[in-house]
Amino acid sequence: MKLFHFATLLVFTASQLFASYGKDNPRLQKLYSSFMSPCCWQHNLTLHDSPIAQQLREGIQIMVNEGRSDEEIKAFMVQRYTKRILALPDGPEGVWLVLIPWLASITGVLGLLLFLRRLQWDSWTAHLADPEPAELEPGWDFD
Repeated sequence: MKLFHFATLLVFTASQLFASYGKDNPRLQKLYSSFMSPCCWQHNLTLHDSPIAQQLREGIQIMVNEGRSDEEIKAFMVQRYTKRILALPDGPEGVWLVLIPWLASITGVLGLLLFLRRLQWDSWTAHLADPEPAELEPGWDFD
Protein backbone atom coordinates (compact mmCIF):
# COMPACT_ATOMS: atom_id res chain seq x y z
CA MET A 1 0.00 0.00 0.00
CA LYS A 2 2.86 2.36 0.81
CA LEU A 3 4.38 1.63 -2.58
CA PHE A 4 1.08 2.57 -4.24
CA HIS A 5 0.98 5.91 -2.40
CA PHE A 6 4.60 6.60 -3.27
CA ALA A 7 3.98 5.78 -6.96
CA THR A 8 0.90 8.01 -7.02
CA LEU A 9 2.82 10.87 -5.45
CA LEU A 10 5.69 10.38 -7.89
CA VAL A 11 3.37 10.41 -10.92
CA PHE A 12 1.54 13.51 -9.64
CA THR A 13 4.80 15.34 -8.97
CA ALA A 14 6.19 14.43 -12.38
CA SER A 15 3.02 15.59 -14.09
CA GLN A 16 3.23 18.92 -12.28
CA LEU A 17 6.90 19.35 -13.16
CA PHE A 18 6.30 18.76 -16.84
CA ALA A 19 2.97 20.59 -17.05
CA SER A 20 3.18 23.57 -19.31
CA TYR A 21 0.39 25.79 -20.47
CA GLY A 22 0.10 27.31 -23.93
CA LYS A 23 2.22 24.68 -25.70
CA ASP A 24 -0.11 24.64 -28.69
CA ASN A 25 0.12 28.42 -29.25
CA PRO A 26 3.60 30.02 -29.40
CA ARG A 27 2.22 33.49 -28.72
CA LEU A 28 0.45 32.33 -25.56
CA GLN A 29 3.56 30.39 -24.51
CA LYS A 30 5.61 33.59 -24.85
CA LEU A 31 3.06 35.67 -22.94
CA TYR A 32 2.65 33.12 -20.16
CA SER A 33 6.40 32.88 -19.71
CA SER A 34 6.67 36.68 -19.58
CA PHE A 35 4.63 37.02 -16.39
CA MET A 36 5.21 35.73 -12.86
CA SER A 37 2.44 34.19 -10.83
CA PRO A 38 1.38 36.80 -8.22
CA CYS A 39 0.46 34.24 -5.57
CA CYS A 40 4.04 33.34 -4.71
CA TRP A 41 6.22 35.24 -7.25
CA GLN A 42 8.39 32.14 -7.78
CA HIS A 43 7.22 30.69 -11.12
CA ASN A 44 5.93 32.11 -14.36
CA LEU A 45 2.42 31.42 -15.61
CA THR A 46 3.65 28.67 -17.92
CA LEU A 47 4.69 26.48 -14.99
CA HIS A 48 2.57 27.56 -12.04
CA ASP A 49 -0.71 25.86 -11.25
CA SER A 50 -2.71 27.95 -8.83
CA PRO A 51 -6.16 29.53 -9.07
CA ILE A 52 -4.76 33.03 -9.62
CA ALA A 53 -2.34 31.76 -12.28
CA GLN A 54 -5.23 30.00 -14.03
CA GLN A 55 -7.29 33.21 -13.91
CA LEU A 56 -4.42 35.20 -15.39
CA ARG A 57 -3.92 32.65 -18.17
CA GLU A 58 -7.64 32.82 -18.97
CA GLY A 59 -7.50 36.64 -18.95
CA ILE A 60 -4.51 36.66 -21.29
CA GLN A 61 -6.31 34.17 -23.57
CA ILE A 62 -9.36 36.46 -23.68
CA MET A 63 -7.21 39.53 -24.45
CA VAL A 64 -5.44 37.64 -27.25
CA ASN A 65 -8.81 36.56 -28.68
CA GLU A 66 -9.98 40.21 -28.55
CA GLY A 67 -7.02 41.11 -30.73
CA ARG A 68 -4.90 43.03 -28.21
CA SER A 69 -1.19 43.27 -28.89
CA ASP A 70 1.48 41.83 -26.64
CA GLU A 71 2.45 45.35 -25.56
CA GLU A 72 -1.14 46.16 -24.58
CA ILE A 73 -1.39 42.96 -22.54
CA LYS A 74 1.95 43.72 -20.90
CA ALA A 75 0.88 47.30 -20.07
CA PHE A 76 -2.37 46.00 -18.55
CA MET A 77 -0.54 43.46 -16.39
CA VAL A 78 2.05 46.00 -15.21
CA GLN A 79 -0.69 48.52 -14.38
CA ARG A 80 -2.57 45.92 -12.37
CA TYR A 81 0.36 44.16 -10.61
CA THR A 82 3.30 46.60 -10.99
CA LYS A 83 6.64 45.71 -12.62
CA ARG A 84 7.01 42.77 -10.28
CA ILE A 85 4.71 40.73 -12.54
CA LEU A 86 7.33 40.76 -15.30
CA ALA A 87 9.53 37.67 -15.42
CA LEU A 88 12.27 39.74 -17.04
CA PRO A 89 11.96 43.48 -16.29
CA ASP A 90 12.47 46.04 -19.03
CA GLY A 91 15.32 48.49 -19.12
CA PRO A 92 18.36 48.47 -16.85
CA GLU A 93 16.75 46.16 -14.28
CA GLY A 94 16.44 43.41 -16.88
CA VAL A 95 19.98 43.91 -18.14
CA TRP A 96 21.42 43.72 -14.63
CA LEU A 97 19.26 40.72 -13.83
CA VAL A 98 20.90 38.87 -16.72
CA LEU A 99 24.44 40.23 -16.30
CA ILE A 100 24.97 39.89 -12.55
CA PRO A 101 24.92 36.06 -12.43
CA TRP A 102 27.36 35.87 -15.35
CA LEU A 103 29.70 38.47 -13.87
CA ALA A 104 29.59 36.76 -10.47
CA SER A 105 30.33 33.38 -12.06
CA ILE A 106 33.26 34.70 -14.09
CA THR A 107 34.67 36.52 -11.05
CA GLY A 108 34.32 33.38 -8.93
CA VAL A 109 36.07 31.19 -11.50
CA LEU A 110 38.91 33.70 -11.93
CA GLY A 111 39.30 33.99 -8.16
CA LEU A 112 39.40 30.21 -7.82
CA LEU A 113 42.02 29.92 -10.57
CA LEU A 114 44.18 32.61 -8.97
CA PHE A 115 43.86 30.92 -5.58
CA LEU A 116 44.86 27.54 -7.00
CA ARG A 117 47.74 29.07 -8.92
CA ARG A 118 49.01 30.81 -5.80
CA LEU A 119 48.61 27.63 -3.78
CA GLN A 120 50.61 25.73 -6.38
CA TRP A 121 53.27 28.49 -6.51
CA ASP A 122 53.60 28.57 -2.70
CA SER A 123 54.01 24.80 -2.49
CA TRP A 124 56.61 24.85 -5.28
CA THR A 125 58.65 27.69 -3.75
CA ALA A 126 58.44 26.13 -0.28
CA HIS A 127 60.52 23.20 -1.52
CA LEU A 128 63.11 25.58 -2.97
CA ALA A 129 63.37 27.83 0.07
CA ASP A 130 63.59 25.13 2.71
CA PRO A 131 65.06 21.95 1.29
CA GLU A 132 65.01 18.93 3.51
CA PRO A 133 68.49 18.01 4.80
CA ALA A 134 70.00 15.04 3.09
CA GLU A 135 70.31 11.88 5.09
CA LEU A 136 73.94 10.83 5.67
CA GLU A 137 74.90 7.25 5.17
CA PRO A 138 75.91 5.43 8.34
CA GLY A 139 79.58 5.85 9.12
CA TRP A 140 79.87 9.36 7.74
CA ASP A 141 79.59 11.25 10.97
CA PHE A 142 81.10 14.75 10.79
CA ASP A 143 81.01 15.50 14.52
